[in-house]
Parts: sequence; structure tokens; C-alpha cells
Amino acid sequence: MNLTDQGRKVALITGGLGGIGSSCAQLFAEQGYRVIITSRDQRKIDEMSLSNGSEAGSIEGVAVDLNSHDERLKLLERIPTPNVLVNNAGLNIPKPFLEVQPEDFDDVFAVNVKALFFLTQAVIAKMIEEKRAGSIVNISSQAGLTGLFQRTVYCASKHAVEGFTKALAVDLKGYGIRVNNVAPTFVETEMTRATLSQESFRQHIQDKLLLDDLPVAEDIADAVWFLATEHSRSITGTTLKVDAGWTAH
Repeated sequence: MNLTDQGRKVALITGGLGGIGSSCAQLFAEQGYRVIITSRDQRKIDEMSLSNGSEAGSIEGVAVDLNSHDERLKLLERIPTPNVLVNNAGLNIPKPFLEVQPEDFDDVFAVNVKALFFLTQAVIAKMIEEKRAGSIVNISSQAGLTGLFQRTVYCASKHAVEGFTKALAVDLKGYGIRVNNVAPTFVETEMTRATLSQESFRQHIQDKLLLDDLPVAEDIADAVWFLATEHSRSITGTTLKVDAGWTAH
């Protein structure tokens, strides 16, 4: 498959079949973007309706293992250079600290930090080569701003993303490329649904919030859209928290 530019702005969204990713994809398509989403699962990509989106924009899927450096580079040979990169793919393996295994640490950091870092590097190299301004939005987490129970590895990885974003914004001075984070609290998606179905855990979360309800995926997409577009033209190197007040305590 060779995805050629169709004259629209392009948004590349990793993990685009999940709750937050698919909501971001839909919003960008509604606003006229050509949206390219990634997933490891070729079957799900094949089943995805390429008529998704709207009359204004479109959504297309590419199967790629973002943990593979070769596949990351090949991905960017197959698609037009993005105007917007949304680093949404993520992994969490909740465990008590003393039960964490080296492979748990490696798996979480491979997705949440290493793949994000080097995909962003490859995208920015092409953007600079083509003198293309744009925006990078990382889906961080409130876990990058505070500590969460039985999530030492996940918190460590998201704190790394927070630091990476600040440092990258400094490095990109003068290139017209902004980089920011969106940090959600718990959002009910495929990744979190089993945990949130536990009544005691959901009550624990509700007790931490300053608002009545958990954010939904569309709330996160709205924040991503804001940071990705000219609405936030003077914002870079920062984090927009969509946490219903959790971190205000």
C-alpha cells in the first residue's frame, strides 16, 4: 500500500483504534484532516472501514510494530509527512512494586518511551527536511505528574514523557514545531474498562476527583485538537491536564 498525499493536512495518530485514539482520529477527520492511524493488529486494520471520518476528511489505517526501528522508518516512507503527530499508543502493567519483573519494565518503557521517542525523532527529521511547521502532542497521563498505586513502572514511564516533552520543545526552538502533552486521568477505554469495573477502585477514583464524572475519550480528543492547532499557537513544552481536578489536591 502506498499512501500518497491528497492535498489535506495530515495527522498521524498511534494506537488509533483505541478509545482515545479513535476519538482523536474522528475529530481530526471531521475538521478536514487526512488521518493515518497505526495499530499492531493487521486483522483489525483490514476490518476497519476506510469510510470512517467525514466528507471533509478521511481515516486510513496502517499496521506497524512501533517497537521496531525498521518498521518505524518504513512507515514514514509509506505516508506523507505529518503536520500533526499524536503519540497515543501506550501500555500499562499494574503490579505491586515487589512483583514487577524486568520484562514488565522493558515492555512498558519500550512502548511508552522508546517507541514514542524514536518515532517522534523520525517524524521531526522529515518535517525539518521539508521545512514543515507542525505540532507534536504526546498522550501522557496524570501518572506523569503524581504517584499512583501499583503503577511504579507506568508512572516512571509517563514522568519520562513529561521530561522528554519539555526538553524537545527547547531543542525545536526556531523550527516552527511545537510539542506538548495531554495528561488524562482515568478514562473508560478498552485499556481501563476491567479495572474501572471494580466498584471499590472506581469509588477510590471518584473520591479523588473534583468533578462529578470521569472524562470521556472525546474530552481528551478536544484537548489534543486544541494543542495541535493554531488555537494554541503560543503554547509549547507544557502539559494540559484533563484530570477532573485529581492533581489539584
